[in-house]
Formats: sequence, structure tokens, C-alpha cells
Amino acid sequence: MISDTQKVFECAETLYQRGEFGACRPLFERIVKQHPDGYPDVYNRLGVIHHARGRMKEAVACFEKAVGNNPHYTEASLNLVVAYNDLGRFEEAEEVFHSASDNLGEGEQAVAKAALANRHVALGDDYLKADRPKDALHEYRRALTLCPLYVDVICKVGEVLRKLERLDDALRVFARAKELNPRFAQPYVRVGQIYFKKGFLDMALNEWVEALELDPSRRDAEAFLATVRRALLQQ
Repeated sequence: MISDTQKVFECAETLYQRGEFGACRPLFERIVKQHPDGYPDVYNRLGVIHHARGRMKEAVACFEKAVGNNPHYTEASLNLVVAYNDLGRFEEAEEVFHSASDNLGEGEQAVAKAALANRHVALGDDYLKADRPKDALHEYRRALTLCPLYVDVICKVGEVLRKLERLDDALRVFARAKELNPRFAQPYVRVGQIYFKKGFLDMALNEWVEALELDPSRRDAEAFLATVRRALLQQ
């Protein structure tokens, strides 16, 4: 015989799968009220519902309860990682992720790491817009601890270092980007800017020529190149 709780769960689950969160939420809440130390699936679904509604603190509480009731519940753990990141609780997010990674397949780990890295990058971008380059640099580097081969993020690190006048450090970072993806024009453009600032005009020209050969649409490299050539002609 199916228990009353199971009937309620099946009804709620049907509504949940249809995306009818408003209708299924009170049913799930009835279950956890009756069984507060059970049904991690229900806590996880309540967390998803709260998260979708922007109620992050409530979502975190539900995901934490789901993981507390079943420490091997990978889906709830990853949902908790996302929710922690949304609240800026990055250390806790990484701690949960590393705890859950033992239960993840290689593909799942890659997806989860990419999601975390992208959140660090987005926060770094926000810090940069707020004129806080050192905070941005910290976030980009955290992203690279998760996904060290993200060439675009490596270039973001190099760009922040360039703006901070740490030119030699920036050159080393851009050299790494070139090594990983020799066909990516961005590091060539930035290295050219650094060489120009250092007064190495011929080296700067070579970098911008290379950038345009790789990507003829790079109007910035074209403009830099034309400006320096005019300056050389006037000497």
C-alpha cells in the first residue's frame, strides 16, 4: 500500500516536473514538516524552487538540509555550490565542491568546475567595472585554479597586470596565453601595447602585424599599427 506521504510526494513531483512551482511547493513543505530528517529529494526540490524565485537564503537552507540528510547527494551538493556562489560565499562553495567531487564522474567534474570558474570571472568583471582591479585579479586567478587552460581568463589576468603597471608580469602571462593558443589574437595586441609603452616600437609593430594576420577584424591592432607607423615616418 502506498503511504499518504508517498501519494503527496508523487503529486508534488508531477507538478514540479511541469514547472508548476507554486502548486507543488506547499505539498513538499507538508512532507518536510512531517519528516524533517528525511526526504533529501524534497529538500533539494524546495531549494530549486526558492532559488528560481530569488530566495537565496531559503534555497541554501534547503540544499544544506538535503546534503545533511544525505552527504552523498551529488545533485544537492552542486546546487548548494551554485547557491553559495550567488551569495558570494565562495570559500564555502569550493569546500562543498571538493567534498562532492569524489562522487562526480570526470564529465560532471568538468561541468561543475566550469560553472564555478565562470562565476569567479563574472565577479572579476564586476570588480573591474567598479575600478577595483586587485579584487578582479584575485577572482580571475581563482577561476584559473579551477580551469587553468582558459586562455581568455589568462588574458584577463594579463590585462589587469598591464593596467597595474606590472608589465613584466603581464608579459609572462600573455606568453602563457600564446603558448596555449597561438591562434588567439588578443595576447598579441596586448603584448604590442606593453612593448610600445616600454619604447620597443619594432617589437610592438611585429605583435600587431601578427594579431592582424590572425584576426583581420581587430580594429584596435590596426589603429595601433597605423599610429606607430605614422610616428616612425615623422622621426
